Amino acid sequence: MFKRSLLTLLIGGLGGGLATLAALPLAWMLGPLFLVLAASLAGAKAGIDPRLHRGAIAMLGLFIGNRIDLGELSHLLEWYPSVLAMLGYMGLMLLGGRWLFALSGMSRLSALFCAFPGSMNGAVILADRLGADVRWIAITHAIRLVMVVASAALLASHLAGGVVLGEGNGLHWGDLYLLALAPACAWLGRLLRLPIPEFLGPIAVGAAMASLGHGIVLPDLLLILTFLVLGSSVGSRFSGTGWSRLLRVGRYGLAFGAYAVVMALITAWGVSSLTDLPFAAVLLALLPGGVGEMAVIAVALEIDPVYVVSHHVLRLLLLILLTPPLIALARRRRAAAQRRR
Repeated sequence: MFKRSLLTLLIGGLGGGLATLAALPLAWMLGPLFLVLAASLAGAKAGIDPRLHRGAIAMLGLFIGNRIDLGELSHLLEWYPSVLAMLGYMGLMLLGGRWLFALSGMSRLSALFCAFPGSMNGAVILADRLGADVRWIAITHAIRLVMVVASAALLASHLAGGVVLGEGNGLHWGDLYLLALAPACAWLGRLLRLPIPEFLGPIAVGAAMASLGHGIVLPDLLLILTFLVLGSSVGSRFSGTGWSRLLRVGRYGLAFGAYAVVMALITAWGVSSLTDLPFAAVLLALLPGGVGEMAVIAVALEIDPVYVVSHHVLRLLLLILLTPPLIALARRRRAAAQRRR
């Protein structure tokens, strides 16, 4: 796995360099994402060691947590319009996506998990336990993730225009002990059985550090490496995917990705029009990309990551609570269908 990760990061680094020369927004995330994706489809055995990916997420979580204070938590009540909008958006994703994927001829259960607005890993694991078609689900989620992350970076970079909900603090190279502290915080998150432990554990420790006056900002090099790992990881999701399968399944995944982006744009416009919440911030809070990816985009654009992350974590927690009754309902329907046969 070491050689595969190194090769993937080298390809991603080349993509980041080319994207920087081309002045692409968020060059060190989108450049690696697109070039590793292209290399994966061309047959390269791309992949990022999960430990390295979790380490990047943990570092980001530690940095974001370090920007949280009790005063910011009071804003949760002020953000209720976008929280309610997020709930409506989740419903649109589940209903619209389930209908769209059902057109492909797949089972209702597979269609439901293809439209699942949560992490791809969680959807695949649950779908596999219930006997759904995991191949469809993995490909459609990978396409959706790439489309959403790329769209979020491009749209928000053009629309942010000085949106700053939070302020950063300084970091010196002498503080690189954080490279060891971040994984330790992730371990603590697993010990406490937190959802997304590699992210929420460091956030909790970072918030505690902030209360003691230890504010930090990632140095440029460390931030670039975080972008590189996350972008390359997203692009490598297509490793081993054949063109025939991608073309057969991809049209539905592309349609769903476009649907997700358009619905997020409409919903974010409605919320920002009726409230004082900035459009770019609401958009990042709604778009169903990975929590880490959306957070790192927010950090790069100086949009308060606490606002963005709080919405995504709430969405994931709701999905965790809703999944058991959804599974039970699916099992009852499947059992009833088998009895009718």
